[in-house]
Amino acid sequence: MAQSRAASTALRRSRRSGFTAARRRATRRARRALRALLRAPLALRILVVTVAVLVVWSAANWLYQVVRKPTELFFPVSGVLAKAPPETWRQYGPLFRRHSTAIVTPALLAALAQVEGSGNPVARTYWRWQLTWHPFEIYRPASSAVGMYQITDATFREARRYCIHDHAVVEEGAWHDVRSCWFNGLYTRVVPSHAVELTAALLDRGVAETLQRQHVARATLAQKHDLAAVMHLCGVGPADAYARRGFRLAAGQKCGEHDVARYLARVNAMKLEFTRLAAE
Repeated sequence: MAQSRAASTALRRSRRSGFTAARRRATRRARRALRALLRAPLALRILVVTVAVLVVWSAANWLYQVVRKPTELFFPVSGVLAKAPPETWRQYGPLFRRHSTAIVTPALLAALAQVEGSGNPVARTYWRWQLTWHPFEIYRPASSAVGMYQITDATFREARRYCIHDHAVVEEGAWHDVRSCWFNGLYTRVVPSHAVELTAALLDRGVAETLQRQHVARATLAQKHDLAAVMHLCGVGPADAYARRGFRLAAGQKCGEHDVARYLARVNAMKLEFTRLAAE
């Protein structure tokens, strides 16, 4: 026992001395590097300091953005998960059917998933530069959107109030109400079944409420689909204006950086493609 304690004590002392020696060597190297930098020409010193600041800022900015938007950690595999329409339908067709409603059909759900995120459940937004004094706003994700429907934080908070039961939208209620939504608080945008259900529920409810607000008594299914697509891209306000104008876009209308007419054309083209795939 005494020999064991002695050996353990000797091992700890050896480790401490090893750490101390390593720290001293690192300190000596740092001092030599600092002296060399101070003796270097001014232009070289400025360059070295600038590079060091950029390296530290890049690491800190990345950590900050990941804390704010953890799904950025999926970036190594994000591009690999993109799919062509046949693969999207083959993999997620059952989900589109299960969570469809009378307004939000499987083909529309598939078309939106393809146009927004190429069927990629962890699709990310691009990063962009902007002039600002805030060090962590200079280079950051363009938005909080995540997943194959590119659901933003605000839309996600709203959508989690709803779910789909037997192809009908249900709103969250008391925990003991068997007809209300269950476990919506556990939903996430990168799980395909959650994303499909949340999108279907929010768009179905949103289209119905918009038509009621704008006193549109009759609308074709195609008009409802276009309204849902405008709502998904632009939000409730522009969707209300679109319905109020008789389902017509304003000339050159854009939402953010997107041309709405082109977006609608892409969604409708994909809808036809997925209708064909569903019939095969």
